[in-house]
Amino acid sequence: MSTESRPLAAEGAAGLLGLAGNLLAIAFLGGIPHAWKPGDLGAWHAEITAHAHNATGSAWAFTVGLALLVPFALAWPRLPRLGRPGLARVGALLFAIGALLDAAGTPTGAVVARFLPDSDPMNGPAARALLGCSLLLDATFNGLLGAGLIVVNIAAGPALSRPLRALGVVAGVASLPVALQAVSDDYARLLAISGPLWLTWCTVVAVQMIRTKTSAFGDVTQR
Repeated sequence: MSTESRPLAAEGAAGLLGLAGNLLAIAFLGGIPHAWKPGDLGAWHAEITAHAHNATGSAWAFTVGLALLVPFALAWPRLPRLGRPGLARVGALLFAIGALLDAAGTPTGAVVARFLPDSDPMNGPAARALLGCSLLLDATFNGLLGAGLIVVNIAAGPALSRPLRALGVVAGVASLPVALQAVSDDYARLLAISGPLWLTWCTVVAVQMIRTKTSAFGDVTQR
């Protein structure tokens, strides 16, 4: 009987599912170009009304996906051969807290679509307020995500390859300005750069977590 186990496989799988949820949520936004941009919340509201099913699907996919990223991130300090576990815990907590905050705001699209349609002008102020709050939470996530990735990759040491650590730091630096996405559409557009970077880093780390085996004697193998 094999004495090997995959202690981080469940968390890695949660990470992959969380990333898939985020990608699915983005796909649902195809008819809602003003989503997550502060320049015209009224247009965002109108697009949600016109594409209510897409907005609702995106909201649920974002919420579930972000929630699944929490156990994934909290497992990073348990990576084998981690250089500085204490510092890695700080970075993982920053990322996880940001994901939880964002998950609290992402249902807004479904709420607006269901209860505050653009067809009633009286709904405008409340809908814009809710969308603005969701936008602020998303901006907070991007800032905490950026800081968390930088800290985790500085702390990782031999737990992650040098190119992967470099990618993580670059993804973190690219994500920091997106914390201002609630101020200007220009910062929101930076998601087109930062998003693929951090999604790629998380995907590689999740796969590594699933594939990493430890034996009863503490030996580590990665496949």
